[in-house]
Amino acid sequence: MAIIFAKEDNLEEIISSHPKILLNFWAEWCAPCRCFWPTLEQFSEMEEGNVQVVKINVDKQRALAQKFDVKGIPNSLVLVDGEIKGAIAGIVSCDELRSRFKSLAK
Repeated sequence: MAIIFAKEDNLEEIISSHPKILLNFWAEWCAPCRCFWPTLEQFSEMEEGNVQVVKINVDKQRALAQKFDVKGIPNSLVLVDGEIKGAIAGIVSCDELRSRFKSLAK
């Protein structure tokens, strides 16, 4: 599945359409966020059909960043059936991302 870019007006629909989501908060000026992008793409390809990666730009979607209480970026939330199961802060390898996602999504 391709990575989806969410906005305030479509996030609820995205969440209701995908049972498992990795919700990634980022910004264009954030160097670690840009470094993490290839890992998210790899994760999305490896988990295709199982996990939907959704990116939210904190500068353009400030209300969503506040709603999810995002304090730093990059920050990723694990959602299962619309419920937040945990967070993965910062940059991790794709293997670590997959491992942490699976343990949080149980």
